[in-house]
Amino acid sequence: MRQFQFQFNYDTNKERLMRRLRRLRRRLWSWYNLVSSILSPSYYPVSITLTYAPTESWERRDISLFLDRVRKYYKRRGWRFVYFWVAELQQRGAVHYHVVLFVPRGHMLPKPDSHGWWRKGMTHIMAVEQFAAYFAKYIQKGVEGDLEFPKRLRIFGYGGLNEIEKGMYRCFWLPYQVRRYLLDVLGVFLVLRKRGGKILVSSERGIFVSIPQWCDCC
Repeated sequence: MRQFQFQFNYDTNKERLMRRLRRLRRRLWSWYNLVSSILSPSYYPVSITLTYAPTESWERRDISLFLDRVRKYYKRRGWRFVYFWVAELQQRGAVHYHVVLFVPRGHMLPKPDSHGWWRKGMTHIMAVEQFAAYFAKYIQKGVEGDLEFPKRLRIFGYGGLNEIEKGMYRCFWLPYQVRRYLLDVLGVFLVLRKRGGKILVSSERGIFVSIPQWCDCC
């Protein structure tokens, strides 16, 4: 009986992780489409992989410290800084990150570990041509094997959008049928925020409408 209970909890946790990864896949693709439409053709996407040396351990603030250093580099040059990152587990159980940035055409970023942005291991940087295929394989790895993410680890994050762009982004990653309802029935063009189990939206009539949250996409 005790063994059965253990297996039941394992399956439940696995299913919960798979739902999170499905939401992540939708949000990452939506973010890329939105940012590409805003920054292209002046910027191009690059992917940076951040790995830990065997002697280093994961800490929650590591990704934030890395992004802060890159943000200062962008600010000094007057570049637009937007990012999306995904956490992944290696076979040995160590965390590493995949970060997407946009770089002005005609420029290249320095290697993050050599430049002091990432101080806990090695990095790899490359331009991304087939974005969907490149990141789908990393997101899928999150549901393979018996490895578990460390507690308090966020599996993704994004930043750099202004308030209007955030509202557009929230519309992008809603399910298609929900987006069509918002647009066709309510004339919605921005999803402002989620509050108390409701989605607060802004319509073309200039009013706020509160609608039920039909799915777990938020």
